[in-house]
Amino acid sequence: IFDSSCITRQIDDEETIESVLCGHSEKLALAFNFIQRPIPTIIQITKNLRICSDCHEAIKLIAKIRQCTIIIRDTNRIHHFHSNGKCSCQGHF
Repeated sequence: IFDSSCITRQIDDEETIESVLCGHSEKLALAFNFIQRPIPTIIQITKNLRICSDCHEAIKLIAKIRQCTIIIRDTNRIHHFHSNGKCSCQGHF
């Protein structure tokens, strides 16, 4: 289920909530990492903006499903998403 509360702009007629949220840079970077061979067990992503709540929840699920460690550094902190589906920030982002 998408969290549309983090969308801060008007959505055009040809756009959907899903298409806007799926275009976030951290989700695209994760997708790129998963098409590499061999699939990495640790993924590191750096971004210059804060991570939104929808991406935070999605990445927790992805780390749990893929059984990998994902590290994302945003402007406020470094998030360590562990293979058990938990984040080091404990929801304080």
